[in-house]
This record gives sequence, structure tokens and C-alpha cells, in this order.
Amino acid sequence: MRFNRKIILVLLALAIIVSLIIAIWMPFATKISNLDFYVHDSNLNYHYEVNEDLEFIINDSVHYGGRDMVWYFGNGDTLHRTKDVIYTFKEKGKYMITLEVDNEYKISKYLEVISLPQKKALDSIPKINGVDVGYVGEELVFSSHSPGVESWSWEFGETGTEDAYEDQVVYVYREPGNYRVKLKTNTAKYPVYHTIKILPLFEAIEESEPVDSLAMAQNDLRKRFQAIADASIRGKRTYYNNLKHIERRYTCNEADEVVIIVNGDRYNDLYSYCQGLHYLEGKGAKTLVINEVAIDTFNCLKRIEVTQSVINK
Repeated sequence: MRFNRKIILVLLALAIIVSLIIAIWMPFATKISNLDFYVHDSNLNYHYEVNEDLEFIINDSVHYGGRDMVWYFGNGDTLHRTKDVIYTFKEKGKYMITLEVDNEYKISKYLEVISLPQKKALDSIPKINGVDVGYVGEELVFSSHSPGVESWSWEFGETGTEDAYEDQVVYVYREPGNYRVKLKTNTAKYPVYHTIKILPLFEAIEESEPVDSLAMAQNDLRKRFQAIADASIRGKRTYYNNLKHIERRYTCNEADEVVIIVNGDRYNDLYSYCQGLHYLEGKGAKTLVINEVAIDTFNCLKRIEVTQSVINK
């Protein structure tokens, strides 16, 4: 009787041990039904990008401790890891990501990795718009409107320090001379420069009488137009020299936006007008006289009013 009781106790102990072993190892023998993962992008823009750290996260990862887990990234790369799975793709494309558990259970998902356009300083090479000649005391306008530029630092060469911080600024020189305007922006490694000549405001023999800069500009334009009209058809150098002078000095390099109004009712663009002056029909039999030129500013001109007349010889 005692022997039978011992046998029963031994069998009961063995049964308990076997039950414990089964309970412990049962998860490995049980088919995984909720195996899944998701991908987290580090910059939170909902795109999976080239060279971005992507984190692969297993759902309910606490249930997979101690299992053999292998990640396949669809490009030949693999990782043996259960958590903190971070991977970076070097090329764009569609990849099939596979998670394999215990060399038996698998789940796969397609992932598209894209390459976003890079910001380039190209679109951002700064350019200074401004006149080449000005006068002491004159309000001179300088501007720079390049794509991508968000900060400007201007030095006008007179004070030795930074003078302004906007995309369009007005500066007044106090002394005559040749100055080098310097502009630094956030998109260019090196600054750009623009040379300007500042003339004295008063003539030496008439120190009390200021120069009318607008009138001087109007007279200069009249002489330039007249020179183009007077030049022979073969005199292309005269034509181009005077046209380039007008472009550089008065249009801030935007001559194609300048409108010429002839005798109050005929509209034309600057290039067509100058070409018409140069190839005036019946040249030799007719003389064109530029009587007057009117402008309201000589900084970045957009409109020039010309009064002219034709004299038959």
C-alpha cells in the first residue's frame, strides 16, 4: 500500500513537471496569428525617403522575446533583431519587407522609398539690381530678388559696416567716388558685388546750385535715342553701344519690361523702338528728331515718354 502511494506521488510530480514544461514552451508550438509590424519615418512627413532612418516596429513585441527573428529588406540586406530595428535605404524603389519568426512564420509588406528633390542654391544665386552711376545725396535703390533667398546683408562701401538687411533697400551716399556694393545671402557661399560711381551733387563753379539728376537723365536718354536714329544702318556699333548704355544705367537689367510711349499715343517696347529708330524707313530722305524725353524716375525705368518728329529733306 505504501509502495503504491509512493508510485502515485512520483507520477503526480512527473505530471506537474510535464505540465509546467508544456506551459512554458507552448507559445513556441502555437501558431502565431497576430504577427504584424509597421514602419515609422523619422521626419514624420509620411514619406519613406532615401537616406532616412526608418524604424520597423513589431506589434505586441513583448510576446516575441527569445524567438529567432530575421528581417529581410528586399535588397539583399538582413537583420537578426527583435527590437530597435532601424534601417536606411540608399536608393529609391519598391521593396518587399519580410519578417520571419522561428524560420516558420512570415509576414511581408511592400514599401516604396522615394527620393525628394533637394533644395539647391542654384535657384538662388543672388544678383544685385542697381544703377552704375549716381549722385551724392541721391536716394539710390538696390534690390535682389533671387528664389530661395531669405536673408540679405548689404554693405555699400562707404561706412565699412553692414548697412541694410532687406531684399530692396535705399541708400544715400555722402561722398563722391567709386564704391563696391557687397551683398551676402543665405543661399550663396560667397558674396556678390556691384560697382557704382558716385558723382558730386554740386558743380565746382556753381556750388550753390544743385544738379537736376532727373533732367540730366532725360537729356542723356534723348541723346542716346538720337544717336541711334542718326547712325547709318551699317553702324551697328553705335546702335548697340547706346542701347547697352540705356539697359545698364536705367533699366536694372530688365529692359524687356520698359514701355516706350511715342508722341502720347503709340506704345512700343524698348528693343522694338530702338530697332525702328536704327532702321528708319526712307533713311536719308528723312531725318527723325528726338524733341523731348520724359521719365518720372531713372532708377529701374518701366516707362519712357518720347516726343519726336520727322523732317523730310
